[in-house]
Amino acid sequence: MNESEAAVECGAHGNRPAAFVCQHLVAGNGRGFHCASDPEMPDQLCPDAWCDLCEEAFQTEGEWNDRSEAVAKIAIMCDRCYEVARERNWRQDSQAFERLVLDAMSYLKARQAALTAEFRIGEYERYDWYQDTGQLVFLQNGQARVVANIQFVGSVSSISDTWLWAWANESYVEAVKADVRKVRTYGAERQFLRLASARWEATEVDGWEMTAVAAFLLQAQGAYRSPSEQGAVFMTLSDVRWVQ
Repeated sequence: MNESEAAVECGAHGNRPAAFVCQHLVAGNGRGFHCASDPEMPDQLCPDAWCDLCEEAFQTEGEWNDRSEAVAKIAIMCDRCYEVARERNWRQDSQAFERLVLDAMSYLKARQAALTAEFRIGEYERYDWYQDTGQLVFLQNGQARVVANIQFVGSVSSISDTWLWAWANESYVEAVKADVRKVRTYGAERQFLRLASARWEATEVDGWEMTAVAAFLLQAQGAYRSPSEQGAVFMTLSDVRWVQ
C-alpha cells in the first residue's frame, strides 16, 4: 500500500499532505488500526493504514496483491482527517493507559519536588538549552549555576493544537531524542495510541502527561517545559548538578 508523497485539498482542513488508508477507515468506527512500517521512513506522521478486515486479507495473502488490495480499496484523505479516523478506529486498553498516566504523574511530581528542593529549579533568571551538548543550563547574574542532561520528549503547538513526539521532529538531532524512541516502542507493544502515534490533537495538559510518562519509563530525574510563541517544548532531565 505504498504511495508516493502527495498533497490533497481537504474541505475541512485546506491543502494538506495526503495520507492513504483502506476504505473502511474513512467513515469507520472501532474497526482497528494497522500501520505500514517503512524502514526508510520510520518516523512518518501518517503511515499507510488499514483496518482489521484488511489486515486479515493481508495475512491470508501474505502480501499486498490484487486480492488483498481489492478488499482494502485504498482511499486518500488529508493528514488531519487521518488523525481523526485513527482516533475513531484505534483499539486499546484505556484503563491500562490511564493507570500508566496516573502512576507517571505521581512519579514526576515527586521528582520535581526533589529538584526544586535541592537545585531551586524555577528560581533562576534565565536558562538555555543546547542540542549539540544535550544540556539545559540555568543561569543567575550571567553565571551558569545548574546544568542537566536533556532528552526532548515532544512539543505542543498553540497554532495547530497538537502534540508532536520528539522522535518525529526533524529539527531535533538524534542524540537528544533517541531515548524517547523507547517510549514509542513501549506504546506500540501495548497499543497505546498516544505513545505510538507521532502527532495528535492535544493541550499543554497532554504535554505534561506525555512528559511524565517519558520520565517514568526512562526513570528520569525530572522534567522541564520551555515555552515559545508557538507553544512549548518538553524535556526530561538527568544528571542534574551544580556548576563547579
